[in-house]
Amino acid sequence: MQKYSGAGNKFIIIDNLKNEITDREKKTIELCSSEENSETDGVIYVENSDVSDYKMNYYNRDGTGNALCGNGLRCTVKFIEDNRISDKTDLKIEAVSDIYECKNLNGGMISVAFPPPGKIKTNFKLKVHFQEWWEMLNCSYVECGSPHIVIFIDEIEKPVITSLEEVNITEWGRNIRMHKDLMPEGANVNFVREISKDESEIEIRSYERGVEGETLACGTGALSSALIYFILRNQKDEVKVLTRSGEYLYVKFDIEKRKLKKIFLTGNAVRI
Repeated sequence: MQKYSGAGNKFIIIDNLKNEITDREKKTIELCSSEENSETDGVIYVENSDVSDYKMNYYNRDGTGNALCGNGLRCTVKFIEDNRISDKTDLKIEAVSDIYECKNLNGGMISVAFPPPGKIKTNFKLKVHFQEWWEMLNCSYVECGSPHIVIFIDEIEKPVITSLEEVNITEWGRNIRMHKDLMPEGANVNFVREISKDESEIEIRSYERGVEGETLACGTGALSSALIYFILRNQKDEVKVLTRSGEYLYVKFDIEKRKLKKIFLTGNAVRI
């Protein structure tokens, strides 16, 4: 059992290649309930796969499974490398019934290729409770293995906010994550601010279901936010995403004949 961080997203990773842990929900809750793991976002079980090199079986800290985690994929590759489980530099990792191509790059960076999202919906309204009032909030939705809501903070009309520091991430995130129009599964919530249009750079804060709070980074949240930014505001094929941890994730789009073929999420992965 070891701890890893992917751009600030923190995980416990367990070698479960012999399938010694079968009740992963119980084990996850047990591990994440301890004081020393209070900042852990989830547990990754590295397992054998019949269709790829290995399987990443990811569980949120509340014990819910069947979840995709972009930062977790990179940490899984780093864990396999560090523990000499495989001598391959590039790996195919199974996660949530799909296969992800992962590549080790220079400088400790790892890139993961994602298929196009299963569903995208832009510019729709959700009636959301903010403090003492209700607001019809402009939102976008991306299904990329996990469901994500993306909100640009300059489109929040009341209260008017100019920085992500002003976002009441716990209350607003929870209200949107549990919104009746998004149930029963709910959604992760990402608040986005444009830093530079010329540099194609944004910053995000993410509220993650399963963690039921803010995380320092969210890989699929960065991917979703960058994609909506690309579609609605900036047609450059690479977006720099500043996470809450202060580290960057890089999202690049493979577009052929105006059709999205793949999305690449690149960032670091380090053993804590």
